[in-house]
Amino acid sequence: MNGLSQRIVDYIAELMPLYTFQFADGHDCALSLIDGTLYMPVDESGGGREEGWVAVLWQGDAQRRSEVPGPLLAYQAALRCAELHGIGRLPAEVAAHRHILLSRLRDICGDLLHMEMVTRY
Repeated sequence: MNGLSQRIVDYIAELMPLYTFQFADGHDCALSLIDGTLYMPVDESGGGREEGWVAVLWQGDAQRRSEVPGPLLAYQAALRCAELHGIGRLPAEVAAHRHILLSRLRDICGDLLHMEMVTRY
């Protein structure tokens, strides 16, 4: 699977040390190293337009599965990662790291302006 959902999951898995890569159920996934939640790509090939939905198995439990908008999930993960890496650093350094992470996410998902405005308040 190489669609938007997979690219979003791969992006999240790269946000170490909060996440890592995990192969599960025949898919490359992201695993939260904080609580064991597993993020799996959703096959959107049957639809007309990919929206980047991601399946979330809370604490890795397949019985507790949700599907969420991947761009929003990745956006929040990037902000948490920048915050973690920013501990003890100047605000300008944190902002620069956040900008780099969100620029990479923008390359994957397209415009994130609506998410930035929603999460600002």
